[in-house]
Amino acid sequence: MSRWSLCAALCGLLALQGCSGLLRRKQHVVLMAVNGQPSATIVIAKEPTKVAQLAAFELQHHVKLITGATLPIVGDDAKVEPDTDRILVGESAATIALRLKAEDLRSQEYLIRFLPRALVLMGRDKDERGTVKYDESDPFRFQTWPDLFDEQGTLYAVYDFLERYCDVRWYSPTEVGTVAPRSSSLAVFGRDVRRAPAFAYRDIGWPMGMSEVYNMVSSLWPPKSPQLEEIDKLGYADLQKRFPDRWQYIHAKRGMNRLFLHRMRLGGERYQANHSFYGYYPRFWEKAADPKQAELFAGKKPEFFAQGYDGQPPQMCYTNEGFIAQVVEDARDYFDGKGKKANAVAFGDFFALVPMDNGSWCKCDACQAELRRAAKSDFFSNGYASGYVFGFANKVAKAIKESHPDKFLATLAYAQYGYYPRGVRLEPNIAVQLCLQIRNTYDPAIQDNDLKFFKSWVAREKRRPIYLWLYYCFPQEVATNGQWYCFPGFFAHGIERWLKLYHRYGVRGAFFNGWGQDVENYVTCKLLDDPTQSVDAVLDDYFQGYYGAAAEPMEQLYLAIEETYSNPANYPAGFSGHQTKQAAWEHLGTEERMARFAELMAAAKQAAATDAEKQRVALFEKEVWDYMVEGRAKYFARAKAPVGKASVPRLPDAGGDAAKIDWAKAAVLTGFTRREGGAADRRLEARLAHDGTRLCVQLEEKIDPKTLVTDGVVWASDDWEVFVSKQPSRPYRQLGVGPTGAFEALAHGEDGNTWDSGVALKSDTSAPDRWTIRLTFPLDKLVPGGAKPGDVLRLNVIRVISAKGGRQVYVWSPESNVHEPDRFGEVTLAP
Repeated sequence: MSRWSLCAALCGLLALQGCSGLLRRKQHVVLMAVNGQPSATIVIAKEPTKVAQLAAFELQHHVKLITGATLPIVGDDAKVEPDTDRILVGESAATIALRLKAEDLRSQEYLIRFLPRALVLMGRDKDERGTVKYDESDPFRFQTWPDLFDEQGTLYAVYDFLERYCDVRWYSPTEVGTVAPRSSSLAVFGRDVRRAPAFAYRDIGWPMGMSEVYNMVSSLWPPKSPQLEEIDKLGYADLQKRFPDRWQYIHAKRGMNRLFLHRMRLGGERYQANHSFYGYYPRFWEKAADPKQAELFAGKKPEFFAQGYDGQPPQMCYTNEGFIAQVVEDARDYFDGKGKKANAVAFGDFFALVPMDNGSWCKCDACQAELRRAAKSDFFSNGYASGYVFGFANKVAKAIKESHPDKFLATLAYAQYGYYPRGVRLEPNIAVQLCLQIRNTYDPAIQDNDLKFFKSWVAREKRRPIYLWLYYCFPQEVATNGQWYCFPGFFAHGIERWLKLYHRYGVRGAFFNGWGQDVENYVTCKLLDDPTQSVDAVLDDYFQGYYGAAAEPMEQLYLAIEETYSNPANYPAGFSGHQTKQAAWEHLGTEERMARFAELMAAAKQAAATDAEKQRVALFEKEVWDYMVEGRAKYFARAKAPVGKASVPRLPDAGGDAAKIDWAKAAVLTGFTRREGGAADRRLEARLAHDGTRLCVQLEEKIDPKTLVTDGVVWASDDWEVFVSKQPSRPYRQLGVGPTGAFEALAHGEDGNTWDSGVALKSDTSAPDRWTIRLTFPLDKLVPGGAKPGDVLRLNVIRVISAKGGRQVYVWSPESNVHEPDRFGEVTLAP
């Protein structure tokens, strides 16, 4: 017999016994409702915390959802009707009389205790008073609620109680996401509980603050897709009717989604780490044009910034004593309550020390000496700059330890400073957040490297606060940025494997960069709270509770997609890295698999019995299945589209001097289009020629050169990019050139990640109305094995507008994008 069936049967028995039988005395049964009428009173403090108020409202709401009865909420100075059980929510005079005090509980800890005629639901809460609004007709009610990172143990107690003893579930934030049994009577009993969520820090990032977009980030569809509005209508149909005003609707949905985040116990410990020195540019590099940013300028300090770059430097000089002293001053000001400086990252007892998001380090002798201690690696996560970056963090930490011994510096172990640093003994007041590619479950090499990376820290640092930055954004982010549709990255069993490992090693919690789809979100939240659970049990609970009669085909469909995505055997031989469109629809979402998925989708639609079950299946169909169908269709339609073609003439040898080439006789590449389709709204042109030993390229845009953005890093600047290969697949090579002539040559699919291009180039911004780049590539270095006259090569030319100007991509070969060798054009080198 299920707990719910037992509770219902017991409730009937107690009603027959007048609520006073021997069974009740032994079990400490609390009778909450009988025949749709309240049998208990919720008691809170006379002046309750905001947390206790919201917890009381949530308990009242869900008991009414189950039984139809509205339990009264009273202060602890009010009299409770005789023969009425009490539910003590939050610390109050009533709990103190029972010697139950919140101060005796640890951070985030809560208590569920069954007593004769009473139930205690309390935890450690933030001592913040004031009125909490819960009226669903008020779209701005959430503004009165506790923050997700406030201490809110009493809310945790109520939610655990509702799940554990009342069989309530919150599967999604939509109107059909809450599942609860229905019975006019409700009696509860059970063992006492005293616990806290297993992971102290549980942060899903920006949706925490803008929770109306929760269902947007959990959807696969790209932003502004019309399908997102259709999904909204399915998930929030009643809300849209109640709030026809768009602004009020957005805020009402924000309240619903915010409640879901509370119910899933997200939030917790106040911690944050991210790239934290971007604010130094308007403070110490140059006065910003924006008047608000201009106010930040404190004086030019070029010595603070990376040396050896033209224009705005891409990084700081992490060995410069003046810069280190300024960071120490900023951290002390924050810890002294003077607030954060511009773009600083700090939260609670943590102040972040994280470099800019690139690997273009300072070229001064002191910095380079520290960088030369380690070898580079082909893996994204490696230790090339670990000693350098953590050596800097140590210097700041030593100073802060003297002035604020109870505070911490927050750092990321990320990319080139991922591995544990050699030769650096970290100060104890440094917290470290490891950046791991948890969702790439299909790539054994990446997973093994991440495990090595993870253990390089946790094996040595058993007492240091260790947090995680987990990439849930892939493969969706790569696909959305590339204007294609991915095969869904379902990985519930991967979540179980990794979260159990993290818990075993004492990790404090995680920030999730991106978020998953509904199943991933639910599994993640459940295991963050209690990682000892079996994911198979969690999945069974999810599908049976949410889909009811359609549970079996829906669970089979999920598991089939998950196995397809997660199994390395389903990918091309030698495949590594992020999902590609070819992998998605030629190797994963094959015609045979899609036919099987379609059968399961159809079976689920047929099996769904209730209106709610049909609506939930329809939501999955719109959110996931329709996306997959459209993604595959778009891929094969695009594959049939013609690529760009050009015949490259052979011109007299100019000795490698591009200025001597007769460019009027070169092949002209025009017809540039926007990446997302449509003719380019910029005047772009490329010209190609060869002299038998060199490929000669001229790239030109009619533009005022003063408007070009130069960041110091090619890929963050305005740039032109040339891609070339022998075939429409890996390996291929890439060269990017910025306005200053700075360039990077990368190899993709080869043993190394760089390319000795031998290119000679000049970027010319001297004319007032154009930017011209001329390049000459030795043919013997152009592609692996070299090229020669008569060869047919695959090539694309792309103009990328800097993200600072609103990132835009313009391509020569139609229906293409960066890093898409299957869409490279065909160019023939004349004999």
